[in-house]
Amino acid sequence: MPEVVIIADDLTGANATSVLLSRTGYRAATFLKLEAYDEQLHGDFKIISISTDSRGVSKDIAYEQVSQVTEFFQDKNVKLFSKRIDSTLRGNVGSEIDAVLDHLDDDTIAIVVAAFPSSGRITIGGYLMVNSVPLENTDVAKDPKTPVYTSYVSKLIQEQSKYNVDYIPLSQILKDEDALQKNIIQSKEKGNKIIVMDATTNEDIEIIAQAVKSTGLKVIAVDPGPFTAALTKVFIDKPRIIPGQKVMLTVGSVSNLTRRQLEALKVKHDCLFERVNPKALIYDNTRENEISTIVENLINKMEDYNIIGVVTTTDETEVLDLHHIAKELDISEDDVSLRISSGLAQITRRLMEKTSGVIGGLFTSGGDVTVAVCKELQSAGIEVKDEVLPLAVYGRIIKGQYENMPIITKGGLIGEIHAITKCVDYLLTKVSTEYHKNTN
Repeated sequence: MPEVVIIADDLTGANATSVLLSRTGYRAATFLKLEAYDEQLHGDFKIISISTDSRGVSKDIAYEQVSQVTEFFQDKNVKLFSKRIDSTLRGNVGSEIDAVLDHLDDDTIAIVVAAFPSSGRITIGGYLMVNSVPLENTDVAKDPKTPVYTSYVSKLIQEQSKYNVDYIPLSQILKDEDALQKNIIQSKEKGNKIIVMDATTNEDIEIIAQAVKSTGLKVIAVDPGPFTAALTKVFIDKPRIIPGQKVMLTVGSVSNLTRRQLEALKVKHDCLFERVNPKALIYDNTRENEISTIVENLINKMEDYNIIGVVTTTDETEVLDLHHIAKELDISEDDVSLRISSGLAQITRRLMEKTSGVIGGLFTSGGDVTVAVCKELQSAGIEVKDEVLPLAVYGRIIKGQYENMPIITKGGLIGEIHAITKCVDYLLTKVSTEYHKNTN
């Protein structure tokens, strides 16, 4: 039986939320309508999304269609109901929230988090901003079927719902989990059934999810997907088998362009990057400690990230004077560079060995680093498959311990600002169907 039921007003929205959960290993399925779901045939799915196709209908019809789905699942021990809403608030948002609340226990409340940060949707000051533009100033206001005339989330919902709507601003989310927990409980005690919350990052959403769980209240999630995913993580046991879709970036390039490309990647995705001290990799008395420390740091933090990596600089002031170091050690500058590259490669190999199967794809930046990684993995080379963008090549590792692993290589001075993002997105599609055991 399903543990999470997502009720969406269209098929695209149902899929969009389901995929956020399937990426973390939960078996998820979307059904075009309630009648298509069969308890016997589809009992293995922990996540069920039902499309009511109700965005463009009248509020009364929308209420009825959502009611039917909620009634069907209300006595089936579902741990979390999610009312998936459009990321631009189109449709019958208020009446569909009412439909879910009306058919669950009287003390159930709705938590609304309308943000979808990775899609450029954030909520701040109660307003939904789309790529920094107020919702009402976007093309959504001109939508021929379901126009939206206000950016203020709680106002829009209050106009459509029969229940009292409250709002908790970003300032409260940024305090701490205990304070937010008290705010939620106090709001419910005042008679509010729907609570709208600001969020500007995925971290904000995770804080809200933890606070909601700690209240012990019965809640439904109302959002375009990320909040439902965050609540599922805290309410539902993690699967034993999860996707091996982590991509590791080993970046040796110290160019300003590479740093800007990495910053652009972090805007779109949640990333875990550890900065390696390149100087520590050069000297024998500090090398091993630096490598082992970085590996352990990544292992301890990587669980909640699909994109991880190591970099040698975050600012141009951190770039080493290789000529000075080479002179000090009486070796060539190439030898100094090689010590750094081989150290980064050792970090890559050790992390892959210690997390067996978790790393699904590699991205390397800098020719020396790519060669060092291939050598460290005992690879004979790379079978070239595709060109992601000019001078950024996708392929598969030939021979060695990680034969056939996807890898993209790119030079440090190659591509525009979103070049690394495009490469990582490409890799994520390649590894999304690979799985590994969850050992946490």
